Amino acid sequence: GGWQRRGLGSELLQFIIRLARDYAADKIYLEVRPSNAAARALYGGAGFSEIAVRRGYYPEGERREDAVVMELMLQ
Repeated sequence: GGWQRRGLGSELLQFIIRLARDYAADKIYLEVRPSNAAARALYGGAGFSEIAVRRGYYPEGERREDAVVMELMLQ
């Protein structure tokens, strides 16, 4: 799409990380589909680590897709 690959996701992620630090958060957690390679690369590049898998987290038609749980330590 017209808004993809412009660095907006990275800017938004950096804003959220700064905001979390401003509020003295220790960690940020998120879930992402294993099939979303671009998002996993974005989060990994920002310092997030993959720490767990939530089985059947996302609805996917008649099935469900797992979620990769990622964590960023802020302190």
